[in-house]
Amino acid sequence: MLQHISLLRLRARAALLCVFCAATLLMPPARGASPAPGRAAYDCEGEACSVTALEWEEEGQRFRATNSSDRRVRVEVETFAGQSAVVVEPRESAYLEVKTFHGPYRAAFE
Repeated sequence: MLQHISLLRLRARAALLCVFCAATLLMPPARGASPAPGRAAYDCEGEACSVTALEWEEEGQRFRATNSSDRRVRVEVETFAGQSAVVVEPRESAYLEVKTFHGPYRAAFE
């Protein structure tokens, strides 16, 4: 009788593990939360999107914002802890010290 109860518990745990694994695989990835290897672009909002690029740098584990214009650009992202922003000088790059963010980043001229 005790062996039968142990076998039922084992089967129940295995079934729950299968359901959990299936649910995890079917969940869509969070938008912009973590860069995929080789991902070239992130969604952007704002007037300076055409001159701003945001790239994940694996080596430093951070995002690099590049400004290709002749004007200063402010780049902002929303994180789970709040906002993070950096001002990028003309034709320069600057780093956002975050590992993840959600939603599109914002780029605006200063």
